[in-house]
Amino acid sequence: MTTTPELEAEIIRLHYAEHWRVGTIARQLGVHPDAVRRVLGIGEAQPTGGPRPRLCDPFRDFIAETLTRYPRLRATRLYDMLRERGYKGAARTLRTYVVPLRPVPRREVYLRTEPLVGKQAQIDWAHASKLPGGERAVWLFVMVLSYSRALWGEFVLDLSVHSLCRSVRAARAFGGTARQWLFDNPKTVVLERRADAVRFHPTLLDLCAKMRGEPRLCAVRRPEHKGRVERAIRSRPSTAVGIRPVSEEDDPVAWRLLLYLRVSAAEKIYVSPLPPRMRGLPARGFAPVTDTCRVSGR
Repeated sequence: MTTTPELEAEIIRLHYAEHWRVGTIARQLGVHPDAVRRVLGIGEAQPTGGPRPRLCDPFRDFIAETLTRYPRLRATRLYDMLRERGYKGAARTLRTYVVPLRPVPRREVYLRTEPLVGKQAQIDWAHASKLPGGERAVWLFVMVLSYSRALWGEFVLDLSVHSLCRSVRAARAFGGTARQWLFDNPKTVVLERRADAVRFHPTLLDLCAKMRGEPRLCAVRRPEHKGRVERAIRSRPSTAVGIRPVSEEDDPVAWRLLLYLRVSAAEKIYVSPLPPRMRGLPARGFAPVTDTCRVSGR
Protein backbone atom coordinates (compact mmCIF):
# COMPACT_ATOMS: atom_id res chain seq x y z
CA MET A 1 0.00 0.00 0.00
CA THR A 2 1.07 3.59 -0.54
CA THR A 3 1.87 5.77 2.43
CA THR A 4 1.93 9.56 2.73
CA PRO A 5 4.99 11.41 4.02
CA GLU A 6 3.06 12.39 7.19
CA LEU A 7 2.20 8.74 7.89
CA GLU A 8 5.81 7.62 7.33
CA ALA A 9 7.07 10.32 9.72
CA GLU A 10 4.59 9.14 12.37
CA ILE A 11 5.65 5.51 11.94
CA ILE A 12 9.31 6.44 12.38
CA ARG A 13 8.55 8.59 15.48
CA LEU A 14 6.49 5.88 17.17
CA HIS A 15 9.12 3.20 16.53
CA TYR A 16 12.30 5.06 17.48
CA ALA A 17 10.97 7.61 20.00
CA GLU A 18 8.18 5.70 21.71
CA HIS A 19 9.71 2.25 21.05
CA TRP A 20 6.51 0.77 19.68
CA ARG A 21 6.70 -2.58 17.98
CA VAL A 22 5.76 -3.14 14.36
CA GLY A 23 2.52 -4.94 15.23
CA THR A 24 1.42 -2.18 17.61
CA ILE A 25 2.05 0.54 15.04
CA ALA A 26 0.15 -1.42 12.37
CA ARG A 27 -2.90 -1.90 14.62
CA GLN A 28 -3.04 1.66 15.90
CA LEU A 29 -2.54 3.34 12.51
CA GLY A 30 -4.54 0.80 10.49
CA VAL A 31 -1.76 -0.11 8.04
CA HIS A 32 -0.29 -3.44 7.00
CA PRO A 33 2.73 -4.69 8.97
CA ASP A 34 4.71 -5.04 5.72
CA ALA A 35 4.18 -1.32 5.04
CA VAL A 36 5.52 -0.49 8.49
CA ARG A 37 8.58 -2.69 7.91
CA ARG A 38 9.15 -1.03 4.52
CA VAL A 39 9.10 2.42 6.03
CA LEU A 40 11.44 1.39 8.86
CA GLY A 41 13.75 -0.57 6.50
CA ILE A 42 13.38 -3.77 8.50
CA GLY A 43 14.14 -7.02 6.62
CA GLU A 44 16.09 -5.37 3.80
CA ALA A 45 19.61 -6.54 3.00
CA GLN A 46 22.17 -4.37 4.73
CA PRO A 47 25.25 -3.34 2.76
CA THR A 48 28.33 -5.30 3.75
CA GLY A 49 31.81 -4.01 4.17
CA GLY A 50 33.28 -6.29 1.44
CA PRO A 51 35.46 -9.38 1.77
CA ARG A 52 38.01 -9.50 4.52
CA PRO A 53 41.66 -9.37 3.45
CA ARG A 54 43.42 -12.73 3.55
CA LEU A 55 47.00 -13.62 4.34
CA CYS A 56 47.55 -14.94 0.80
CA ASP A 57 46.43 -11.76 -0.99
CA PRO A 58 49.89 -10.12 -1.10
CA PHE A 59 51.22 -13.23 -2.86
CA ARG A 60 48.37 -13.62 -5.36
CA ASP A 61 50.37 -12.51 -8.42
CA PHE A 62 53.27 -14.80 -7.51
CA ILE A 63 50.94 -17.78 -6.98
CA ALA A 64 49.10 -17.18 -10.27
CA GLU A 65 52.36 -16.83 -12.23
CA THR A 66 53.86 -19.97 -10.68
CA LEU A 67 50.76 -22.06 -11.36
CA THR A 68 50.62 -20.81 -14.94
CA ARG A 69 54.14 -22.11 -15.53
CA TYR A 70 53.71 -25.28 -13.45
CA PRO A 71 49.99 -26.18 -13.36
CA ARG A 72 50.56 -29.48 -11.51
CA LEU A 73 52.70 -28.02 -8.72
CA ARG A 74 51.41 -29.09 -5.30
CA ALA A 75 50.16 -26.59 -2.74
CA THR A 76 52.66 -27.92 -0.19
CA ARG A 77 55.53 -26.96 -2.48
CA LEU A 78 54.00 -23.51 -2.93
CA TYR A 79 53.74 -23.25 0.84
CA ASP A 80 57.49 -23.85 1.22
CA MET A 81 58.19 -21.22 -1.45
CA LEU A 82 55.92 -18.63 0.19
CA ARG A 83 57.32 -19.20 3.67
CA GLU A 84 60.70 -18.04 2.38
CA ARG A 85 58.98 -14.90 1.05
CA GLY A 86 57.30 -13.93 4.30
CA TYR A 87 54.01 -15.87 4.32
CA LYS A 88 52.75 -16.35 7.90
CA GLY A 89 49.60 -18.39 7.28
CA ALA A 90 48.94 -22.12 7.45
CA ALA A 91 49.30 -24.66 4.65
CA ARG A 92 45.57 -25.44 4.80
CA THR A 93 44.73 -21.76 4.20
CA LEU A 94 47.01 -21.70 1.16
CA ARG A 95 45.55 -24.96 -0.17
CA THR A 96 42.04 -23.48 -0.11
CA TYR A 97 43.27 -20.24 -1.68
CA VAL A 98 45.02 -22.03 -4.56
CA VAL A 99 41.98 -23.99 -5.79
CA PRO A 100 40.32 -21.17 -7.86
CA LEU A 101 43.71 -19.92 -9.11
CA ARG A 102 44.90 -23.24 -10.49
CA PRO A 103 44.50 -23.39 -14.31
CA VAL A 104 41.86 -25.81 -15.52
CA PRO A 105 43.42 -28.41 -17.86
CA ARG A 106 42.16 -28.31 -21.40
CA ARG A 107 39.90 -31.19 -22.32
CA GLU A 108 40.95 -32.97 -25.47
CA VAL A 109 38.51 -33.82 -28.21
CA TYR A 110 38.79 -37.28 -29.79
CA LEU A 111 37.42 -38.55 -33.07
CA ARG A 112 36.08 -42.05 -32.62
CA THR A 113 37.03 -44.29 -35.55
CA GLU A 114 35.79 -47.78 -36.36
CA PRO A 115 38.18 -49.90 -38.47
CA LEU A 116 36.86 -52.28 -41.09
CA VAL A 117 36.84 -56.03 -40.57
CA GLY A 118 40.36 -57.43 -40.83
CA LYS A 119 41.85 -53.94 -41.23
CA GLN A 120 43.86 -53.53 -38.03
CA ALA A 121 45.36 -55.48 -35.13
CA GLN A 122 46.68 -53.72 -32.03
CA ILE A 123 49.71 -55.20 -30.27
CA ASP A 124 51.19 -54.50 -26.85
CA TRP A 125 52.94 -56.08 -23.85
CA ALA A 126 52.10 -55.96 -20.15
CA HIS A 127 54.17 -56.95 -17.13
CA ALA A 128 52.53 -60.01 -15.54
CA SER A 129 54.76 -61.21 -12.67
CA LYS A 130 58.17 -62.73 -11.93
CA LEU A 131 59.37 -66.29 -12.19
CA PRO A 132 59.02 -68.24 -8.93
CA GLY A 133 62.25 -68.20 -6.97
CA GLY A 134 63.92 -65.60 -9.17
CA GLU A 135 63.83 -62.05 -10.46
CA ARG A 136 63.19 -62.72 -14.14
CA ALA A 137 60.13 -60.88 -15.37
CA VAL A 138 57.22 -62.52 -17.16
CA TRP A 139 55.42 -60.45 -19.78
CA LEU A 140 52.06 -60.87 -21.45
CA PHE A 141 51.99 -60.39 -25.21
CA VAL A 142 48.51 -59.32 -26.38
CA MET A 143 47.10 -58.97 -29.89
CA VAL A 144 43.57 -57.59 -30.32
CA LEU A 145 41.64 -57.30 -33.58
CA SER A 146 40.31 -53.74 -33.67
CA TYR A 147 36.91 -54.49 -35.17
CA SER A 148 35.80 -57.57 -33.28
CA ARG A 149 37.97 -57.19 -30.12
CA ALA A 150 39.01 -60.80 -30.63
CA LEU A 151 42.00 -61.32 -28.35
CA TRP A 152 45.01 -63.62 -28.21
CA GLY A 153 47.59 -63.57 -25.42
CA GLU A 154 50.89 -65.29 -24.69
CA PHE A 155 53.28 -65.17 -21.75
CA VAL A 156 56.87 -64.45 -22.82
CA LEU A 157 60.16 -64.08 -20.99
CA ASP A 158 61.70 -61.27 -23.04
CA LEU A 159 60.64 -58.32 -25.20
CA SER A 160 63.07 -58.76 -28.06
CA VAL A 161 62.06 -58.61 -31.71
CA HIS A 162 62.61 -62.37 -31.97
CA SER A 163 60.04 -62.88 -29.22
CA LEU A 164 57.69 -60.67 -31.21
CA CYS A 165 58.23 -62.81 -34.31
CA ARG A 166 57.32 -65.92 -32.33
CA SER A 167 54.26 -64.29 -30.77
CA VAL A 168 52.80 -63.26 -34.11
CA ARG A 169 51.77 -66.90 -34.51
CA ALA A 170 48.57 -65.56 -32.97
CA ALA A 171 47.54 -65.11 -36.61
CA ARG A 172 47.19 -68.91 -36.82
CA ALA A 173 44.62 -68.78 -33.99
CA PHE A 174 42.70 -66.05 -35.85
CA GLY A 175 42.92 -67.89 -39.16
CA GLY A 176 44.58 -64.96 -40.92
CA THR A 177 46.46 -61.73 -40.41
CA ALA A 178 45.24 -58.14 -40.32
CA ARG A 179 46.38 -55.62 -42.91
CA GLN A 180 47.85 -53.26 -40.29
CA TRP A 181 49.70 -53.92 -37.03
CA LEU A 182 49.42 -50.97 -34.64
CA PHE A 183 52.20 -50.57 -32.04
CA ASP A 184 53.23 -47.85 -29.66
CA ASN A 185 56.90 -46.86 -29.77
CA PRO A 186 58.96 -49.60 -28.06
CA LYS A 187 62.59 -50.16 -28.93
CA THR A 188 61.65 -53.66 -30.01
CA VAL A 189 59.79 -52.12 -32.94
CA VAL A 190 61.30 -48.68 -33.53
CA LEU A 191 65.03 -48.09 -33.78
CA GLU A 192 64.73 -44.35 -34.42
CA ARG A 193 61.92 -41.84 -34.78
CA ARG A 194 61.90 -38.15 -35.54
CA ALA A 195 58.43 -36.67 -35.98
CA ASP A 196 56.81 -38.79 -38.71
CA ALA A 197 60.11 -40.26 -39.96
CA VAL A 198 60.41 -43.78 -38.52
CA ARG A 199 63.09 -46.45 -38.85
CA PHE A 200 61.63 -49.85 -38.01
CA HIS A 201 63.61 -52.86 -36.90
CA PRO A 202 64.74 -54.76 -40.03
CA THR A 203 63.66 -58.11 -38.56
CA LEU A 204 60.17 -56.71 -38.03
CA LEU A 205 60.05 -55.44 -41.60
CA ASP A 206 61.07 -58.86 -42.86
CA LEU A 207 58.30 -60.44 -40.77
CA CYS A 208 55.75 -57.94 -42.12
CA ALA A 209 56.81 -58.76 -45.66
CA LYS A 210 56.23 -62.48 -45.06
CA MET A 211 52.93 -61.90 -43.24
CA ARG A 212 51.73 -59.27 -45.74
CA GLY A 213 51.12 -56.77 -42.97
CA GLU A 214 51.90 -53.07 -42.58
CA PRO A 215 53.45 -51.81 -39.30
CA ARG A 216 51.90 -48.62 -37.96
CA LEU A 217 52.73 -46.52 -34.89
CA CYS A 218 50.73 -44.46 -32.45
CA ALA A 219 51.68 -40.88 -31.74
CA VAL A 220 54.32 -40.49 -29.05
CA ARG A 221 52.84 -40.70 -25.53
CA ARG A 222 49.35 -41.32 -26.90
CA PRO A 223 48.31 -44.77 -25.62
CA GLU A 224 44.65 -43.90 -26.19
CA HIS A 225 45.28 -44.31 -29.94
CA LYS A 226 45.31 -48.05 -29.32
CA GLY A 227 42.69 -48.13 -26.61
CA ARG A 228 41.35 -51.59 -27.49
CA VAL A 229 44.52 -53.41 -26.51
CA GLU A 230 45.08 -51.06 -23.55
CA ARG A 231 41.69 -51.98 -22.12
CA ALA A 232 42.35 -55.65 -22.72
CA ILE A 233 45.66 -55.43 -20.85
CA ARG A 234 44.05 -53.62 -17.92
CA SER A 235 41.46 -56.34 -17.43
CA ARG A 236 43.18 -59.58 -18.42
CA PRO A 237 46.03 -59.99 -15.85
CA SER A 238 43.54 -59.61 -12.99
CA THR A 239 40.79 -61.80 -14.45
CA ALA A 240 42.85 -64.65 -15.94
CA VAL A 241 42.88 -66.78 -12.78
CA GLY A 242 43.85 -70.39 -12.36
CA ILE A 243 46.69 -70.37 -14.91
CA ARG A 244 49.34 -73.07 -14.44
CA PRO A 245 52.79 -72.46 -15.98
CA VAL A 246 54.10 -74.76 -18.64
CA SER A 247 57.21 -76.73 -17.72
CA GLU A 248 60.51 -76.34 -19.57
CA GLU A 249 60.10 -79.78 -21.11
CA ASP A 250 56.91 -78.64 -22.79
CA ASP A 251 58.05 -75.22 -23.96
CA PRO A 252 61.51 -73.80 -23.14
CA VAL A 253 60.80 -70.51 -24.95
CA ALA A 254 57.68 -69.06 -23.38
CA TRP A 255 54.54 -69.66 -21.41
CA ARG A 256 51.50 -69.33 -23.58
CA LEU A 257 47.92 -68.65 -22.76
CA LEU A 258 45.25 -68.74 -25.41
CA LEU A 259 42.56 -66.36 -24.23
CA TYR A 260 40.23 -67.27 -27.12
CA LEU A 261 37.66 -65.12 -28.84
CA ARG A 262 35.46 -63.28 -26.39
CA VAL A 263 31.79 -63.58 -27.37
CA SER A 264 29.88 -60.46 -26.35
CA ALA A 265 27.02 -58.73 -28.16
CA ALA A 266 28.17 -55.34 -26.89
CA GLU A 267 31.57 -55.77 -28.53
CA LYS A 268 30.21 -56.87 -31.91
CA ILE A 269 32.15 -60.12 -32.09
CA TYR A 270 32.40 -61.08 -35.74
CA VAL A 271 33.46 -64.73 -35.56
CA SER A 272 32.11 -66.75 -38.45
CA PRO A 273 32.98 -64.53 -41.48
CA LEU A 274 36.29 -63.43 -39.93
CA PRO A 275 38.85 -65.56 -41.82
CA PRO A 276 37.62 -64.67 -45.35
CA ARG A 277 37.92 -60.94 -44.57
CA MET A 278 41.54 -61.21 -43.41
CA ARG A 279 44.70 -61.85 -45.38
CA GLY A 280 45.74 -65.48 -45.70
CA LEU A 281 48.80 -66.90 -43.98
CA PRO A 282 52.01 -67.48 -45.95
CA ALA A 283 52.62 -71.00 -47.15
CA ARG A 284 56.22 -71.01 -45.85
CA GLY A 285 58.26 -69.30 -43.19
CA PHE A 286 55.52 -69.29 -40.56
CA ALA A 287 55.98 -71.12 -37.24
CA PRO A 288 52.95 -73.24 -36.35
CA VAL A 289 51.27 -72.94 -32.97
CA THR A 290 51.72 -75.91 -30.66
CA ASP A 291 48.95 -76.58 -28.22
CA THR A 292 50.77 -76.36 -24.86
CA CYS A 293 48.40 -73.98 -23.11
CA ARG A 294 47.15 -75.09 -19.73
CA VAL A 295 44.25 -73.24 -18.17
CA SER A 296 42.32 -74.52 -15.19
CA GLY A 297 38.59 -75.02 -15.38
CA ARG A 298 37.75 -72.10 -13.10
